[in-house]
Amino acid sequence: MSEAAPLLVPRGGGSLREAVAALPGFAGLAPVLRTLLTTDGTVTEALAAFYGEDVGVEVLSQGYRAYEGRLNRELEAAVGTRMLERTIVLVGAASGRRYAAARSRIVPVLLPPGLQEGLLAEREPLGKLMLAHRLETFREIVAVGRCPAGEAPLLGMSCADALGLGAGDGVVWRTYRVVSGGRPVMSVTEFFPECFPEIRPETPG
Repeated sequence: MSEAAPLLVPRGGGSLREAVAALPGFAGLAPVLRTLLTTDGTVTEALAAFYGEDVGVEVLSQGYRAYEGRLNRELEAAVGTRMLERTIVLVGAASGRRYAAARSRIVPVLLPPGLQEGLLAEREPLGKLMLAHRLETFREIVAVGRCPAGEAPLLGMSCADALGLGAGDGVVWRTYRVVSGGRPVMSVTEFFPECFPEIRPETPG
């Protein structure tokens, strides 16, 4: 499987689902993957509802760096702005299944102080933290793609390792930005294995 050029989602007008459906092989993906690629809700909650288990976060890396606009234009921040980079994997609490990996780039100065502290202190998904702090936002999907796990944008082989995949196993991914108060406050790229499970884990009872 060779890496295909990412599909850029046009801003304004048109159907998001129609735009994402132009991704080669989209129709052949598992229904849950098609849903995750197009949802503007919280992926963690969607996974928990679909598979019937709590989904937690394993933080793989987190730290500050100076923003380089060429690497992440959707943030619209000035070059040199202090930025928090965070790489995580979403893990099923009961099954231990690795559902997704994500790389986030966040502009802390644009967030409420309590949320800034929560990002560093808590092992919670970004969506849950934003809900807990009542941050009013909307998500704008800007690109989707499909490639071997070992060639994932931003993460490379780290994506395969995080998801327990081989370098040649397929992943689909999407990048969206989170806008609050009219300004992009973070950019998130999420990676999902193409071999996504369709069966809910059995529950006692």
